Amino acid sequence: MEALSRTNVCEGRQYGNDKGKCMEKKQKGSGRDIAGFLLLGLSLIMLGRSVMLCFSNDIWYDELFTVGLAEHSYGELVRLTAADVHPPLYYCIVKFFVDLCKLIAPGVGTVIPAKLVSILPYFILLLYAVTLMRKRFGMFVGGMFLFCVTAMPQLSAYTVEVRMYGWAMLFVTAAFLHAHALTENYVNSKNSSDKNGMDAAGGTETVVTETRRRQKLVRRFHGAALTFYGLAAAYTQYFACVAVVMVYVFLLLAFWFRDRRRIREWFLCVAVSVICYVPWLFALAGQLGAVSENYWILPLTWRSLGGCVKFLMKPAFLREWLNTVLAVVLFAAYLGLWCRWALKLYYNGRKKAATREKTGSSGYSEIGKNSESGEGKEGGMVSWTTDIACGMGQFALATAGVGVLAGLVAFGFAASFLIRPIFVYRYMIPAAGCFWLGFALCLNEILCKPMTGRSDKPGDGDANDELCKHKAVQSSGFSDGIAENELCKPQVPGAQPSGGKRGDTGRYKIGRNAVPQTVGIAVTLLIAAVGLRDYRAFMGEEEYKIRLMAETEAALSLIGPQDCVLYNFDQVQAVTGYYLPETVERYLWRGEGEKLIQEITSPCGTVEDAEEIRKMLAKTRTEGTESSVWFIGSFNSREDIAAEWRAAGLEVEERGSFLLERYWFNLYKIS
Repeated sequence: MEALSRTNVCEGRQYGNDKGKCMEKKQKGSGRDIAGFLLLGLSLIMLGRSVMLCFSNDIWYDELFTVGLAEHSYGELVRLTAADVHPPLYYCIVKFFVDLCKLIAPGVGTVIPAKLVSILPYFILLLYAVTLMRKRFGMFVGGMFLFCVTAMPQLSAYTVEVRMYGWAMLFVTAAFLHAHALTENYVNSKNSSDKNGMDAAGGTETVVTETRRRQKLVRRFHGAALTFYGLAAAYTQYFACVAVVMVYVFLLLAFWFRDRRRIREWFLCVAVSVICYVPWLFALAGQLGAVSENYWILPLTWRSLGGCVKFLMKPAFLREWLNTVLAVVLFAAYLGLWCRWALKLYYNGRKKAATREKTGSSGYSEIGKNSESGEGKEGGMVSWTTDIACGMGQFALATAGVGVLAGLVAFGFAASFLIRPIFVYRYMIPAAGCFWLGFALCLNEILCKPMTGRSDKPGDGDANDELCKHKAVQSSGFSDGIAENELCKPQVPGAQPSGGKRGDTGRYKIGRNAVPQTVGIAVTLLIAAVGLRDYRAFMGEEEYKIRLMAETEAALSLIGPQDCVLYNFDQVQAVTGYYLPETVERYLWRGEGEKLIQEITSPCGTVEDAEEIRKMLAKTRTEGTESSVWFIGSFNSREDIAAEWRAAGLEVEERGSFLLERYWFNLYKIS
């Protein structure tokens, strides 16, 4: 035990037996760590810019639902949400934040606080990136993950859009991470004492008991977090619920193959989740009935699978052919990184099995066995240093990350083919965090630099190294800890590498890893270029909308509180109506607006012919009010409508063309 009283470095940490704690030790950062910090810095800059872009007053039709619901009471909000196709949690979050902002700053509008709510989940993901991800996978994974969910194709827009997808991605990703932590933090009673040899040192039984107690608390925390985030996802968006179901499926598989006794924990989390979701099941049944009768989503084809890839990976460069090529390259890179990792694990497993067969070793190290007898340098066995990126556990996590998205897409396609179309590409956003975390892990693995030496014989290390090895095995949560950490080979200072002369690196020469690392660096640079370009395109589009929104608001201010406005497109009617006084009368030309949005915002009538418009004009003259009749026309049909009115003897004067978020329209004054 005297040898164990000193501190020693293992996986970038310093251990001491005086308090049984692990203290951080400052070390020179690796190239991957530096790249991770750079990616994290870029993500912070982009998120800061997104915060500034939130200070704009433009919204579109889908966002109008959120803004309108936030202006109702909580009871009305839940009732109106039940009549829509989404659960209510996100809208309650927006309302809470909007009400809080209005309490702090009376007179503030609803749109800007609602947009700021959309950026909040990305800052929470930032906290996960620099804490849980960094500690388990390294800074590179945390930085790459945050960069991808902030800047990769289609994702930037959801940092400011007043919709639930950013929150859904947060809830699913957090549930995924806590589920993974559950698979790591357990104690195998057979391995925690005899197999690891900890009882050989006097007085360590108490330490083991305390370790078990703390790990039980950690397991309970992660189990509660998994249940909480899973429920939050299910109450936010239904495809987020599907993604969480996939997370639970992979957690069940992990427990089945590692420790089946823990399946009861899985059942407990599932039971609590189901019980807590029962109150919403009645509303869900009504929504399913409405969707089965009528829904706006178009049918899917098998070509839509390619559309899923393009949605996630097609960048925003000026040349369309380049965007298509880069989407294919990114998809091939992801697939190639995953396949390489799988093959690497397969061949390392075969090599290890062959080594065990030769030596008759079971693969477990009896730490402390030689320490007691005084054998070896200081009673130890193997000086064990590992790279945190490499291992079967993280490969399984990366595979599960892809599997969550794949399961969501498979469910969407199956339901669309068997029942009716219910899947659109943006419904993949809740699982995008898991997907890009898997990519970050695969990229991190190829950048993992193998150590240059190894000893397979006992007695080549010291007891401190053996304690480090034990802690690495214990924290990994795998019944076969050596298999988890053996991919990045241990380096034995001064020991003769097996199968070669002293100083020879054998099969693990640095040159053998140069090509994979070069590929990894190239893919990293490609991701950075695609992400920065995509965010720059998003930012430019938002800035353009903000500039034109000032002109649009000035044009809409011409419409007085006693005026009448006609439309030929229901979405423009609903959105522009939000910016007009409540007393303005609104009519659709030969059409009817959606009843739910009218209940949420304001009602809208119907006009069938020019004679009704003439009566509106006559009414204003008879009553002597200073009111006018306006036409907000969309699409090319607006010119045909104006020509029809002119043929009926009405004067139609065009006042200009304007952009409201994504809707171009012309403003006409009728007299």
